[in-house]
Amino acid sequence: MIGIAICTHSDFAQGLCNAVEMIAGPQEQLTALNFMGDIGLEEYGEQLKKAAEGFSDGCIFVTDLENATPFNAALMAIAYTDNVILSGASMPLMLELVIKRAGEGYTPESLAREVLQSHCDAVSLKTSREVFGS
Repeated sequence: MIGIAICTHSDFAQGLCNAVEMIAGPQEQLTALNFMGDIGLEEYGEQLKKAAEGFSDGCIFVTDLENATPFNAALMAIAYTDNVILSGASMPLMLELVIKRAGEGYTPESLAREVLQSHCDAVSLKTSREVFGS
């Protein structure tokens, strides 16, 4: 099973992990790695790399913001591996990842690309005029 490591600022990662398990049930190979700002980029990157090494079929790192510390640490962790990073952590993204990763034949990259393609549909805009008219 492809592992998923949620890497975000503060305790968002743990909250997202908890919410995913509340909806989808307990998950194997799902971990939250909160970045609290109390360690440096390199040390956080080593923590992410170590977490990914525990996953049997590779890892998808899910970060909150592209080019921020969790993302940059994940870049360090994927160096010379087949692991990948998805930025823009959200419930719809996470639920789709945990559901689809149970399927056969995925690599971290193929799963991430498939989820990324459909993730745009998870964001919507509603205006009062559209919902209630005038």
